[in-house]
Amino acid sequence: MVVRQSFGNTLDITLDYRRNPNATFLTTDLQTTSLAKTEVLTAASYDIAQLSVPVTWSKKDEVQNPRQNQKNALVKSLLTNGINSHDDMVEEAILASSDTSGFHCALTLMPEAGTGTVGGVNSSTDTFWRSIADAYAADGSDIEAIMTGIWNDVSKGSGSGLVPTLLFGGSDAHALFESTQVPFQRYDSQDIKAGAKRLWFKSAPFIFSQYGDDHIFFVNKKSFMLVASKEYFRDKGETQEIDDANGFSFKIYSALQLVTGNRSRLGVAYEA
Repeated sequence: MVVRQSFGNTLDITLDYRRNPNATFLTTDLQTTSLAKTEVLTAASYDIAQLSVPVTWSKKDEVQNPRQNQKNALVKSLLTNGINSHDDMVEEAILASSDTSGFHCALTLMPEAGTGTVGGVNSSTDTFWRSIADAYAADGSDIEAIMTGIWNDVSKGSGSGLVPTLLFGGSDAHALFESTQVPFQRYDSQDIKAGAKRLWFKSAPFIFSQYGDDHIFFVNKKSFMLVASKEYFRDKGETQEIDDANGFSFKIYSALQLVTGNRSRLGVAYEA
């Protein structure tokens, strides 16, 4: 769900938000059809968020790794840690309870109320811009029914073709759902293997993060995207010597934003 593209001053996502209002069944062969301008497209506009990971090491580190292969290994390890830190911060920000320095979290796109203004579009007046949300019992007794209801609502019918392709949330919600499936486990040997390697709900994998809580998000790759700059995503800057210290530094930089082009295709389940 990572989309690379060139940015402008803002990030504009085109919304095909309603059925053509002039579509009609014809009552006669030569019935006059409307020539009114077709207004079915609008756009959500998102500000650009930025993420920077500075990587710094000292000349003493170079002294302690004098051979070329040692220096290469040192810089490679620092770069790998920088990239992993970058991705981990993105994951944490997606599952945060509020936006992080302008970077949207999943709860901004899919709040518990399903309403709010996202991308400059107000769902109070533009009802098509509301996401789906419902609460499940703390003991998980109705979690499967609630998840099925959200799945059906965001899919908008069995023939829509645009069903969720991923469910994600916190480890507690993931474990609670798995616990409801335990009665359906069957063992065929004396070596009992409990627990599931992977969880799926209907046709979508259900994964968890260490940063999530009781929320379960329903998304698909056409309506939920991490849009990143084509020119600046995980971009490694030039290595420079630090002016007032004995060391070197470079930065890993990204311009990015979490966006949606159709909130009605997104949903969230949460603990009541």
